Amino acid sequence: MWETLGPSPLCGGRYCYNAPVCFVTPCPGRESLNVETSEVNSPTNLTLSVRNVGSVGITLTSYAVKDSLGNQYAKMNWTTPFINPNQLAAINITIDGNAFTFQSKNTYNIALTTTRNNIYTFTVTA
Repeated sequence: MWETLGPSPLCGGRYCYNAPVCFVTPCPGRESLNVETSEVNSPTNLTLSVRNVGSVGITLTSYAVKDSLGNQYAKMNWTTPFINPNQLAAINITIDGNAFTFQSKNTYNIALTTTRNNIYTFTVTA
């Protein structure tokens, strides 16, 4: 018997046979990122070592950085190379230095946006 309520949200909108979970293959992959390390290169440049721990490749399209005082800098229309599943990538985050600069021992919130419009937020200490 096929689902009568419509496609299962657990299977990316596909119809699944007789079950609330997805047994139809392949189910859509999921994006997921982890920051493994961060390093301040200068007052306006920070490098993140980001690992794609999801099951699909990822390209980043923008980022925003906020310091502990609420000052922020955003970079739109920015792209990174394609990051394959389980790949570790060095991501350079540059700011203009007008609103704030990266200072040793300070914390910063960094939001990375993917081409699928998923946002991953990390807190790093310089």
